Amino acid sequence: MNGYYKGNIEDVPAQEVKVGNSKDTYIQWLITDKQEKSYAMRRFVIKPGGFIQLHYHDYFESLYIMKGKCDATVNGESMQLQAGDFIFIDTKFEHELRNPGKKDLEFICVINYTANMDITPVYRN
Repeated sequence: MNGYYKGNIEDVPAQEVKVGNSKDTYIQWLITDKQEKSYAMRRFVIKPGGFIQLHYHDYFESLYIMKGKCDATVNGESMQLQAGDFIFIDTKFEHELRNPGKKDLEFICVINYTANMDITPVYRN
């Protein structure tokens, strides 16, 4: 790697997010453990009406909203985020993200790598 890694978002394939019943959500892994062993940087796009299912995991997340609006729930607290907002979500905090808007929601998410990288969906009645 020679001390740095350069890429372009257009060259990174998007994958559909498969967490529980998540819908119309896509992820691009920009920085992975191939470049850095302690953290990853990812780009998410949630289409209008799409969402990431309520879930939790052992790693923390730092999100920066680049475009659009987001209805977020973190440990039962609901909030709205928009372009320019950022949020830190600690380990094992249940959270979900929804796009209530008419345009794509786009955000960058930085996570730390942990021994257990499993994602556990949460279903409520």
